[in-house]
Amino acid sequence: MAKPKSFLRVFTESGPLIALAVAVALLVGIVGPASAQFFNFGGPPQRPQPRSNGGFGGGFGGGGGWFGGDLFAPFQQQAPKRVREDFSKAPPPDKRETVPERNVLVLGDAMADWLAYGLEDAYAEQPDMGVIRRHKTVSGLIKYQPKGDPADWAAAAKGILATEKPDAIVVMLGLNDRVSMREPVVEKSDAKSTDKKSDKKDARTKPDAKPADAKPGAKPDGAADAAAAKPEDKADTELSPDDAADNGDAPPAIAPEKSTRSPNGVYEFREERWVELYTKKIEEMIGVMKSKGVPVLWVGLPAVRGTKATADMLFLDSLYRDAAGKAGITYVDVWDGFVDEAGRFLQRGPDFEGQPRKLRADDGVFFTRPGARKLAHYVEREITRLLAARRPIARRPRLPPGRGRRACGTNAGQGRTAGAARRPRR
Repeated sequence: MAKPKSFLRVFTESGPLIALAVAVALLVGIVGPASAQFFNFGGPPQRPQPRSNGGFGGGFGGGGGWFGGDLFAPFQQQAPKRVREDFSKAPPPDKRETVPERNVLVLGDAMADWLAYGLEDAYAEQPDMGVIRRHKTVSGLIKYQPKGDPADWAAAAKGILATEKPDAIVVMLGLNDRVSMREPVVEKSDAKSTDKKSDKKDARTKPDAKPADAKPGAKPDGAADAAAAKPEDKADTELSPDDAADNGDAPPAIAPEKSTRSPNGVYEFREERWVELYTKKIEEMIGVMKSKGVPVLWVGLPAVRGTKATADMLFLDSLYRDAAGKAGITYVDVWDGFVDEAGRFLQRGPDFEGQPRKLRADDGVFFTRPGARKLAHYVEREITRLLAARRPIARRPRLPPGRGRRACGTNAGQGRTAGAARRPRR
């Protein structure tokens, strides 16, 4: 008679044991990821896996299936990340086969970069004209760069003009100058020490004069020289409160400036003292460019997106226009080309040929290629006019002395009476 098998023998035989292990594995693989959504066993919170349409209901390569969610991840297409495009930099210049006879030097910030790009497009069919880009994308008259030298654009322009030989200079900047400005500190102790040294030197050169007599005589001269050299310092810092009270007939612009003077020397954009300091920087920049002896053009800023930003551009353009008029250089007004009839910012509009195009970039500040070409159109015609005025007048070649009139068969007397010789004799 056969002996019945024990139930515990199922766990000792190889066949049933393997089948039981497979069943447990499948159960853990299915129930484990699902239970993790409802129970957290002390581990860190996990991000939900993105679902995929591929695979058998997510079993193969799907979110948390039998073989995990990362098995087929390298083969799945992920949505591309949106990269913020930088419109401040214009396309680089193309290489030219010929060397141009005349060059236009363009200085400034990112606006000048786009202007130079438009001028290169305008001069593409004129091999005798070239464009030299010497811009710094993020810069301004107030600060050329965060640290180091040169500190401002006037100093940078001196270094650039020392190595370049342009036939015309174009500048366009100011977009980054809507910031506060610190007034440079003038150390009066140094000025007094220099005056004392000069007084001692005068006393040594005049041994017969008494020190008491020389000292009062030298002091007014030094004060007069200081007043002639820096009249604005005298109006701002040298007047005492009593002198200011007596100066009641002064222009009204001076009185608010004194009352609103910043104790730390920092002035905000659009303040009266800020305008004075900024105007000095404009004049200094113009003086550096005029020293080269070639035509100088200052290009105004266009409207940008936003009511406040547009008003800021108009404010800065008024300063550039006034300074250019006083210095006798050409101011190029481009405002009407980038606003509508109501004076508002224009994203799309007619290009320089009158065709409707997208003129400004998506950021509402910089340009597209048609916009840069239209910007350059305003500047190109002024450059052409100025260079044509400087072109030397062709003169007849001079003949050697004593041979010119003989070769023509006349002499000096005949030349003076040539009209009378044709008259019939009476």
